[in-house]
Amino acid sequence: MHCHREDTRKHCLFCFRSRGFCVPNVKLESVLFGWSLQVKIEIEDIYTDLKDGISLMKLLELLSGEALPKPSRGKMRVHFLENNSKAITFLKSKQVQVKVIGPENIVDGDRTLILGLIWIIILRFQISSIKLDKEEFGGRADVLFANEALLLWCQHKTASYSNVSVKDFSKSWSDGLAFNALIHAHRPDLIHYSSLRQDQPIKNLNNAFDVAEKEFGISKLLDAEDVAVPYPDERSIMTYVSLYYHYFSRLKQGQTIQKRLNKVSALDLVLDVYDLKLQYEQMVSDLLKWIKQKVIELDDRRFPNTLQEMWLLMANFKTFRTVEKPPKYQEKGMIEAHLFNIRTKQRANNQRPYLPPEGKMLQDVEKHWIILEKSEHNRGKALQTEMLRLERLEQLAQRFLKKAALRESYLEDMKKVIGKQDFWPDSVDRMEAASKKLEAIVADVLPRRERFTALEKMVSDVWRYGERRLILTVNLVSAPHE
Repeated sequence: MHCHREDTRKHCLFCFRSRGFCVPNVKLESVLFGWSLQVKIEIEDIYTDLKDGISLMKLLELLSGEALPKPSRGKMRVHFLENNSKAITFLKSKQVQVKVIGPENIVDGDRTLILGLIWIIILRFQISSIKLDKEEFGGRADVLFANEALLLWCQHKTASYSNVSVKDFSKSWSDGLAFNALIHAHRPDLIHYSSLRQDQPIKNLNNAFDVAEKEFGISKLLDAEDVAVPYPDERSIMTYVSLYYHYFSRLKQGQTIQKRLNKVSALDLVLDVYDLKLQYEQMVSDLLKWIKQKVIELDDRRFPNTLQEMWLLMANFKTFRTVEKPPKYQEKGMIEAHLFNIRTKQRANNQRPYLPPEGKMLQDVEKHWIILEKSEHNRGKALQTEMLRLERLEQLAQRFLKKAALRESYLEDMKKVIGKQDFWPDSVDRMEAASKKLEAIVADVLPRRERFTALEKMVSDVWRYGERRLILTVNLVSAPHE
């Protein structure tokens, strides 16, 4: 059973896409800002073909729309490790949790960790983007995790269908009726649902898979025989169903836009498009202004010299990442949708597509957003480094003050002893006694010189770490040498 699920998952995991569609063996297609980009990656065995790291880097570039560092083309293990390390570093920069897997696991073909890595990538770039419509699903839309939202969407769309009860992404799909119900709910002209029988799972599954491939361009990521089992692989089903969601969501958006277009006259449409252009350019200007200001703030390295003030900076940085930045990311998505809306209206009115002015294209927004994320990443590292430095300073300062107090106390005691010394003895006996007492003082003081030397070194360490608040007295440090 384990091997069967792993093979099913292996087949499915490399047949997914971010904004386009991929077919087995493996064609990945993504549409970014109106430009088509096709990258073909030949995969025969994901456990060995990912070894050199180049295919993984290409995949991440395609899904994220960002450029990764140039891969090493060497054939030695060190080159493979370097490429896979670049891929993992990129994932970490996107706040993707990949603590368990390292580049050596990919190079060595670790089956479990490689499948886990691909699943994490799917979650980040394919499933985590799932957001339910508030108008249709209410307040729940904002509080659900992506997989929960996808499950709720499936339940909502198939609730009225007989013999369909979607409770999970495993056995609820075994008989194939849920797949057919999803298609019928959006395109009733493609599925004759009443003719389907629950005791014919293979037929039902192939029917849904064939229709999805032919009509929607959704490739057969799954084999009917792998799904028609008591407990089909949950991750594979979830990945495949997410393609349905993304397709029908785009379809709904297009239908919504079309309905709105049909309500306005040609003149109103022209005026509407003109206003939308102004809105688009203002939205871009506002977002770019915010990004540039934040980059300046994030790149500022004038940090305070106290831990308390640094903790405040850390709190402000966390607020930026969790409270201030997310709405701006949504604004970025709204800008893309706004431009798409403008061009859709123009096509409906046979107008030339709107080309934003220089500096306000979607590519410009994306370029500045990447700069923002890099500044954010570097800011986090710099804050951590400075916190460690100040904590080290605090430890050194506390140690110094403690030891300095001991040395100072000792010096005060010695001053009192010396103050009682008889410097003008009036007899030989008293002279000898005074001499022996002085020798005893010297014998006690000289061995302690190393302790005062160590105190000097601590002062040097504190200054080396950048501390400027401790002012040491010359007498305290130099007294043992006198």
